[in-house]
Amino acid sequence: MNQQPITDFLRYLRFTDGLSSSDVIGWILAAFAGIVAYRLIDNMQMSIERHNMLSVIEDAISSLYDSQIAFSVPKGQTLSEDNSNECRVMVRAILHDFSDWQTVMSPDNPKERDMRIIDHQRYIHIRKDEKYDEWISTQALHEITLKMRRIEKMFKSGIVKRIDLSDMFREIIPLGMSGRLQFFRSYYGEYDAECLAYLVMQTVVSCNKYKNNDIVAEFADYYRKHEELRPLFENNRRVRWFTDAAALWTFRKLMEKQA
Repeated sequence: MNQQPITDFLRYLRFTDGLSSSDVIGWILAAFAGIVAYRLIDNMQMSIERHNMLSVIEDAISSLYDSQIAFSVPKGQTLSEDNSNECRVMVRAILHDFSDWQTVMSPDNPKERDMRIIDHQRYIHIRKDEKYDEWISTQALHEITLKMRRIEKMFKSGIVKRIDLSDMFREIIPLGMSGRLQFFRSYYGEYDAECLAYLVMQTVVSCNKYKNNDIVAEFADYYRKHEELRPLFENNRRVRWFTDAAALWTFRKLMEKQA
């Protein structure tokens, strides 16, 4: 290889007086290697930070679901301070799908929701079935929406990936089933309900991508039977018209396919 043009150019710029062109090429290669090493280290640090942030949010959700701020009261009993300890259960215990969450009105005032204050916390009546009446703390409802909004922001900023949503399907998708999404809409309004619906939609799409087909089929069956949910997904203001277009299209196709 003729190095004369390179040598003449470097001499002209007066960068290498007294140095050979091979030394300069070595510097360039060393600089390139340094840049590559820096990028690798930076990516490793970003990955560690991402996993740390994920760990924090996963631990927070697990801690919330494990909190004993809910009640399951046997039929025939009335929730009160006297029986609160024996009826107290974890939040995850009332996330079952045996019956839907409901808007239960107060027997004393049909225009207001049925609520109780136990141990300085407000509890709201969410389910009446053949065996149990179930209650959940309004603190739990607030923290659920707060944590789901945080996950939504982390997903939109690229911190939470699709594989992460797929792994968290047990924490997210149940919020879109068994009347819970309808309950959040009636209690908090469309804005917060759309946050939950957005995450459920993205999680369903993520589960489909990573072949978690059972939960996709289960949600699609529920979605098909509850047409009142469709506006929360189809007209969701949190869906970004360009970035989320493919995910929304995939979600629609999945719901049609399962039908």
